[in-house]
Amino acid sequence: MKSGLFVLKCSAAALIGFAPALYTAPAAAADGYVTQRYGDAPVRTRYGECVHDRGWQEGMRFADCEPAPVVPVAAPAPQVEPAAEAPAPAPEPIVQNVPFRLATDTFFDFDKATLHPEGQAALDDVASRLAGSDYDSITIVGHADRIGTPQYNLGLSERRANAMRDYLVAKGIDAQKISASGVGSSEPTAQCPQLRGTRLVACLQPDRYAEVTVAGTAVQVSSAPAN
Repeated sequence: MKSGLFVLKCSAAALIGFAPALYTAPAAAADGYVTQRYGDAPVRTRYGECVHDRGWQEGMRFADCEPAPVVPVAAPAPQVEPAAEAPAPAPEPIVQNVPFRLATDTFFDFDKATLHPEGQAALDDVASRLAGSDYDSITIVGHADRIGTPQYNLGLSERRANAMRDYLVAKGIDAQKISASGVGSSEPTAQCPQLRGTRLVACLQPDRYAEVTVAGTAVQVSSAPAN
């Protein structure tokens, strides 16, 4: 009987001693996660989720157990509008002559220096333009055709220029800024060969004119078109 009891006790002890070898809890190959006994694969539920152990904390990751962290995308830098360029400075006014040409046959009868009403109206327009302009000087040069002597034509061209000057002064133009002179028939432009009488007078019309030159700033001085 004693030997029988001894055998049973030994057998019980042997069973108790070998119990750990028969069953081992799954090991944790990664902190916070339960892994399979053989290998490092995580133990999953039937829904495919990894099983956490008691040591798991928020932020722990292993294999593909947790969703990939969301990487914050930096907001694009605000677009800075380029500063508006300052406008280029206005160019400096350039002093230059601004001439306009008036046909004197509109202003005067042939061989006369008395202004016609049509000529007075044209000079009224010139005076109104000059009144609103910034100018330094006005030069009037009278011309005459070749009919008559050179000396006579010189005097005629001067009288015509003076008549135009006097009219502009009467309209308020500063007399100190006006100079008037004549050049007679020394600068002809018309060619009228073998003509006489009224046909010659009509042909020489382009030579009966006056040049009015205004010196001032180009951006401010007005000019009257040729008549």
